[in-house]
Amino acid sequence: MNRSNHHACLTTEFIKNTIDKRQGLVLTCPLVLLALISSLSIQAYAQPMTNAHTTKVSTPAALATTNYGSWQPSRAQELKLPSLQGQGLSFADQYQTKLLGEWSLQNINGRIKMEHDPWIQETIKDMTWRMNAQVRQQAPLALVIIDNPSINAFAAPGGVIGVNTGTILAANSMDELASVIAHEVAHVSQRHYESGADERKKALLMQIGGMLAAIAASAVDGDAAAAVMMGSQTATMNSSMAFSRSNEREADRVGMQIMNQAGYDPRAMPRFFATMNQKSQLNQVENQFLPSFVRSHPLSNERLSDTQSRAQRYPPLSLNQQQRHQALFDLLYWRVQVMGQHASETSLTTAAKNSIGAKLALMYWYGEQQRFDDAETLMTEFQRLTAAKRQALEPLLSITYSQVLSEQGKWQQAVDVLQAQQRLYPERRDLRLYLAEALTQNNQPTQAQTLLKPLTQQQPSDRYAWQSLQLANEKIAKTATSSSVADIATINALRYRSYDQLWNARYESALTSLTQAKQLAEKMQASTQSSSARPLLANIVQEIKNVKTAKDYKP
Repeated sequence: MNRSNHHACLTTEFIKNTIDKRQGLVLTCPLVLLALISSLSIQAYAQPMTNAHTTKVSTPAALATTNYGSWQPSRAQELKLPSLQGQGLSFADQYQTKLLGEWSLQNINGRIKMEHDPWIQETIKDMTWRMNAQVRQQAPLALVIIDNPSINAFAAPGGVIGVNTGTILAANSMDELASVIAHEVAHVSQRHYESGADERKKALLMQIGGMLAAIAASAVDGDAAAAVMMGSQTATMNSSMAFSRSNEREADRVGMQIMNQAGYDPRAMPRFFATMNQKSQLNQVENQFLPSFVRSHPLSNERLSDTQSRAQRYPPLSLNQQQRHQALFDLLYWRVQVMGQHASETSLTTAAKNSIGAKLALMYWYGEQQRFDDAETLMTEFQRLTAAKRQALEPLLSITYSQVLSEQGKWQQAVDVLQAQQRLYPERRDLRLYLAEALTQNNQPTQAQTLLKPLTQQQPSDRYAWQSLQLANEKIAKTATSSSVADIATINALRYRSYDQLWNARYESALTSLTQAKQLAEKMQASTQSSSARPLLANIVQEIKNVKTAKDYKP
């Protein structure tokens, strides 16, 4: 069942007609997408850092193992990077960079269609965090996966790293995809934004503002968007392009080192660049737009030659590593295809003959089409696999089957399937989110809330978790036998909705939700003299202050 349908079903009379859509504005103008990346990839135009201390970085043991085994780093070459200690920025600079990153993330969320599937998010996030850990103590602020077929990736100040679904589908392997993300992680780790001169910083901030304005303009007039984009870039392009080649070469070099340390194949970087170069040449002949990644990360012949030369210095991965990477990429590729509705029944059934990932995607597709007998037939085939082969598909196999069961309203069975996996992988965000949804639908919203709260504490910008918490509290409010429990759940549902609205840059809506929550809490306190309303009110007052601070922030 579609998540939005769940949302509609659970809205209570307390707050009906106030539920917001998960997706932001869908971009329709290709030029605006170019504006997005040209502006967000500001690290390509900033001055490279100087006098950096260097250190050898070892792969943390905690990152060495995943469901697909371990990636052992090669010792063929030491990783020379800025010191992990201090990060070279004052506390004030770090705070300002954090605010800028949060502002960028909120506005990106509010204007671009995202791919929110938790398993896809978890898979790309695991890769990104693994590589980021080689060079930075701080985790990225956020990973955003943009639901768009163009080939693109970007990094923004504060550690916001983004990749288009088109980039995933254009790659031929997990290592090629890793090469793109490693390049962006390198831009962040080398502080290609933070190390710029103050004047250049101000100019680049204007670029970000221009990019967001262009996205908003595209909803009305594509030509207006182009004009806004050109105006925001012209002032900065000439003064900053001199640094772009240096930064791009450094990001390539450091990105390869990051890949090697994290257990990916650095040789994949020139392979992916060659693919992009081929596409750009073809597009020039046919008078089409260049791939956005090429626009924001210019691929000169010198740069291509340099990456090819550097790649040869690294040893190839072992056959075992290659197979594990490729098995995961097969699952990822087809999951992106089916979740983005890019795959037809014909393409899925044809590919399923040789691809486990396509067969899993086909099972999901059958569930979406209400063809449950066909989905069960495929599940029977999966159950005939050896235990080792089935385990290699987890947790996606259980996730997909639970979604087929959910489509049939078999919530208890879905809960049982997901709980078995969640016990094995309690740290996985995706399993918590899928299980929480099934628990809420199965009239167990309190258990769902227990699973979800740690996610928002770990990642305050996790909109999916905030929305799931809202749904759980709406369910509690609807089914509670106690009026005070129902009132508290309603207040919390409004609070959690405000967090989703905050991270969607809908500040006025967030303030409205919190004002409603505050009024209910004050009424509750006055009528019952309940002590539980007092801490709620204190939280709401602080949350209102936080939203006002975010609303008033202007880079």
